[in-house]
Amino acid sequence: MKTSYMFKMMSLAAASFAMVACMDTWDEHYGGNGQIASDKTLLQLIEEAGDLNDFLKVLKSTHVFNNNKPTQITYADLLGADQTFTVWAPKDGTFNLDSLLNECATVKGDSMCGQHFVQNHIAHYIYNNSSTNNKSVMMLNDKFLDLQNGNFQGVSYVAGRSNVPAMNGLLHVVENELPYMYNVYEGVTTLDQYAHVGSFFKSYEELELDENASIPSGIVDGMIIYSDSVMRRNNILFGTFNPINEEDSNFIMLVPNEQDWNRVYTEAAGYFNYGSINKADSLQRYYANIALIRDLVYNRTYGCMHMADSVYSTSYSQYDEERHHIYYRPLDAGGIFSTEFVKDSMECSNGMIYNLRKWPFTPEQIYFFPVKTETEIESMLTEYDDCTYNARYLVADTISNGYLDIVPRSSSANWITKFQVPNVLSGTYDICAVILPKTVFNPLSRDFKPNKFKARIYYQTPEGVENLYEFEDEYTNDPYKVDTVKIGTFTIPVCSYGQPNIRNVYLELECSIGRRETQYSREMYLDCLYFKPVKEEE
Repeated sequence: MKTSYMFKMMSLAAASFAMVACMDTWDEHYGGNGQIASDKTLLQLIEEAGDLNDFLKVLKSTHVFNNNKPTQITYADLLGADQTFTVWAPKDGTFNLDSLLNECATVKGDSMCGQHFVQNHIAHYIYNNSSTNNKSVMMLNDKFLDLQNGNFQGVSYVAGRSNVPAMNGLLHVVENELPYMYNVYEGVTTLDQYAHVGSFFKSYEELELDENASIPSGIVDGMIIYSDSVMRRNNILFGTFNPINEEDSNFIMLVPNEQDWNRVYTEAAGYFNYGSINKADSLQRYYANIALIRDLVYNRTYGCMHMADSVYSTSYSQYDEERHHIYYRPLDAGGIFSTEFVKDSMECSNGMIYNLRKWPFTPEQIYFFPVKTETEIESMLTEYDDCTYNARYLVADTISNGYLDIVPRSSSANWITKFQVPNVLSGTYDICAVILPKTVFNPLSRDFKPNKFKARIYYQTPEGVENLYEFEDEYTNDPYKVDTVKIGTFTIPVCSYGQPNIRNVYLELECSIGRRETQYSREMYLDCLYFKPVKEEE
């Protein structure tokens, strides 16, 4: 079973390769199903049927695509050639012929008509209508439709007109057109009502040739030419949100209305202000969209859906100690899947799209997260003066992996340490230092003197100017516990999220103990620096 959405495009127009010469290759590629007792092609059967003229007109107007470009070959030509197909042809008057013909007048529309209508009625191989059949059939567009005795995907066969043999396949006449179901990716990127979200996905979409699945037909000017080019639709965003085009998965995607989307996007963009760096606008657009979409996608296939208890989005990581992207009791009042937020839904071939009546998240839930600098990581310490240090690693409920033991060079030295703080957003944070008691190293220690220090923050303005802000107070900790000392509240103007080479925020701590202040300790056990987001209303 193919798990990527693929377009099968047969280029039979290569100048040096005739269609008939490819017959053996096609049979080898798609497999034979025995000879059929007929001297007529599928195209001829459709032409002679009398009530399949609408379907015939669409076949003659819709072109086969190769390498994402239309060829001169139509699907009518294809059904008159030697490849083996099963065709489910809807009777005249059962679908909107004029709309499809108008669609075929443009290249984009031609491709869409082929994908959504023509390929949805044709499959490789032979599929009989019989009482023993009960299976899924993969159509040319890679959709899996249900084959049952007497109907196909819920559409009835015309009495006495199924299993009509042709020399290149089998023809079934059906009462209506076969319904086309978008997968989640197609729905979001194709339907106008989702364009405000889908346009972001489309901008990162690309088609890639699957050389292993394609059929080579020769070499021209040193390049391999394929008589059947299998193209995989790929998108770099699938690595973030899962491949939401996979037909054998079961996704749920929440999609807000355009008004709400524009509002929350404007809000998110304010947190992703990259200032004056190169491609700042592109980075802002990319990360603001990622931040908003990251909790809109859920995959039932991987067991993330326990509606009575909890759900977690495809961005969830079991290694995230903060437990982001997980939502408890989602169907209860106020839950993200409750009727308070979900208005209605659209069934897709690989899941559901839930249409939201209002936005269910706050920035603090989906992207405006606390930022923690583990001070025991040596690369975080950029400068130090009048001290030495020891990185110690310790696993405990109240300690984040380890801590930094800052030791003064002398009994009277007021040391300075400066740490980088990466991945901050352009938002307001409570700036904190987490300081440990001496008993974490020696449980028998009786050194319960607090530390005393000052702090200053280095940051960059949107114009790229380096600035310094010095907090006015001096700070002490409670030496009997793991103490989170709030230094102050500060609004960081420039974001560095996702930019490992950009260091625009530093926090400097300076021991500030006077010579006669013997009630304080100059040695500090510094667990981490903690930047806690401040909500707008706060």
